[in-house]
Amino acid sequence: MKRLASAISLCVFFVLLVIPGSSQNNDSESADILFLNGRIYTAYPAQAWADALAVKGQTIVAVGKNSELRKYQGPKTEVIDLHARMAMPGIIDSHTHFLRGSQGLGWIDLEGVSAAEQAKQRILAYTSSHPKADWVRGGGWLYGIFPPSGLPTKELLDEVVSDRPAAIDSYDLHSLWVNSQALKLAGITANTADPVINGVTVGTIVRDPKTGEPTGLLKEAAMELIWRKIAQPPIDEQLAALRAGLAYANRLGITSIVNASGDLEELRLYDELHRHGALTLRTTTAFALIGYPHRLTSEELASFDEGRRRYHDDWVRAGVVKFFADGVVETHTAAMLEPYADDPKLRGSTNYTPEVFRNFVLELDRRNFQIITHAIGDRAVRMALDAYEAAEMQNGPRDRRFRIDHIETVSPDDIPRFARLGVVASMQPYHLCIGGCPDEGGVWATNLGPTRLRHAMAWQELEAAGARLVFGSDWPVASLNPFFAIQTAITRRDLHGQPAGGWHGEQKLTLEQVLAGYTRDAAYAAFLENQVGTLQPRKYADLIVLSQNLFDAPAHEISKTRVELTMVGGRIVYQAGSLASSGSQGGGGHFD
Repeated sequence: MKRLASAISLCVFFVLLVIPGSSQNNDSESADILFLNGRIYTAYPAQAWADALAVKGQTIVAVGKNSELRKYQGPKTEVIDLHARMAMPGIIDSHTHFLRGSQGLGWIDLEGVSAAEQAKQRILAYTSSHPKADWVRGGGWLYGIFPPSGLPTKELLDEVVSDRPAAIDSYDLHSLWVNSQALKLAGITANTADPVINGVTVGTIVRDPKTGEPTGLLKEAAMELIWRKIAQPPIDEQLAALRAGLAYANRLGITSIVNASGDLEELRLYDELHRHGALTLRTTTAFALIGYPHRLTSEELASFDEGRRRYHDDWVRAGVVKFFADGVVETHTAAMLEPYADDPKLRGSTNYTPEVFRNFVLELDRRNFQIITHAIGDRAVRMALDAYEAAEMQNGPRDRRFRIDHIETVSPDDIPRFARLGVVASMQPYHLCIGGCPDEGGVWATNLGPTRLRHAMAWQELEAAGARLVFGSDWPVASLNPFFAIQTAITRRDLHGQPAGGWHGEQKLTLEQVLAGYTRDAAYAAFLENQVGTLQPRKYADLIVLSQNLFDAPAHEISKTRVELTMVGGRIVYQAGSLASSGSQGGGGHFD
């Protein structure tokens, strides 16, 4: 017996020597990747902070203290020492135009341009370096910078592009600046009528008041007259653009997006990337064409149904329809309850009559689609709320999670209705300070007037009234960088710190409120709260590591935050290289 006991002891001794880490765990129980020594913000209120997190495959297996999670370290576990860095759930951008933004990475960029001459120089530089492009495309120009009216003209564009058609989007994508070649190709003349859909004029060909000739500016659905003449790039070019956009988004910590415009063709692109293992963020796409009203024809409804039937996993999802209820304040196309302050003859207009919009919402709700409505003017916001309320009354209760997006102005009487109806308020904080926060002399503030400004971008009022807020960029309308938007939301100041007290500072949000709108509440709004949005066991390992702790950083320094690591579904899809790791790569793996 003594010899047997000695033999067993000797065998155990050699087993412990030969199998590193076997005293901690075996291979089947160990994590693929183990994050230690961090300040991990889970966004889960019952356990908001942790030191360590373990990932196996695509999912999180444990979150907690270093001492508790050491048991998940096995012989093949990759250990990443966070060195007290902040980690948090991946950013969910709830409002993008991702394909357009991705393509725009290779176009003329007029963001930040403050004068017509500067715009001309950027356009000239692009045309010189792209002599074979059939169309000159670009975007980002601001209203008010082109003398004498503040709006661009075909003559100005003709000075730098006369040999081929050119089309350059305004920063908000609601106006299109074109040259004479583009107007000629589209057949737009003084006799071309403004577009009418569903009995409503839904776009404007801006005309010279003396001659009636088109000036080279198209608003809202009139832009489609040009777009239909621009051939879509080949599939391989679109996929290449999306790959560039995905890499850009991952560098900024974005792990999921909601597309506020798209169609079956765009969904097929995301699916193609996913099938080849190249999709590095989760996508939900709403059916819509920017600024263009739905008609709900049988063909259109069939495409909605096909999208939902074909695309419904956690990577490529349809089942959402987006309406553009109105336009934007700057061009007086946002629908207001009261006249514009700078021109009492104008109140803007909705793209649908209230009756048509209500009937469309009722029909889509009956078919169990989620609905998003672009509504910037307070009258458009009310029309959307009225239609949503009618759907609940007529079709009965269900888990709708309908959204209204932008809500730049809202009547105080309508603010409590968001919570009462369960309508998600989708906001884009950085919109507030594109080109500098509003002042009494700016186009946006001047058009609205001082009375409405008290309830403009009413983030805290909506939050205090119980509305669920989610946040996004509206890229390429605004920067895709979420830290610009986070800083704006909690300061109501531009990135230069102006105005000092914050623009209508009573509408500031707390950091916790903003992060909820980028994580758990954004996941809820996309029907993904059981998969992502918080760092909890059994959820996907969608997380990011930051260069600074947002809770320790001064509010005016948050925009300087860099992302050091982005993980989506257990794969490291971006890493800055400054994080130390040890051990072998596990099953989660890196993305190459």
